[in-house]
Amino acid sequence: MSGSRPSILFGGDVDLTGFTPKTGPAPAPIAPETVRRIAHESGFSSRAPVPMPAPVKRPAKTGRTVLLNARITPRAHDRFHKIVEAEQARYYAGEITHRPTLGEIVERALLALERELEGQGTP
Repeated sequence: MSGSRPSILFGGDVDLTGFTPKTGPAPAPIAPETVRRIAHESGFSSRAPVPMPAPVKRPAKTGRTVLLNARITPRAHDRFHKIVEAEQARYYAGEITHRPTLGEIVERALLALERELEGQGTP
């Protein structure tokens, strides 16, 4: 290296005459669409926040805390969920005042089975 750097902290003569403001009209701004296109083509990713997915709807607190897990046929599964969807459609139509849960439908099915068994007089 030739020479030494001037010290701006401890005094000394520093020649700043070579630094002058720019003259003339400012360059025209580049359209944001053009910047996005060039950035995308060059492989730069956006720093804009990624939209968050909608929050997960959690089941309503129903007081049902015991898990019932059973293997059933696909046909029984479809029949069960068809009943659940029909009951929830009644809720959305305003026919009932609460949104039925899977647990409630199981409990109602058990009540119906118990009524049926009592009427038959099981041995």
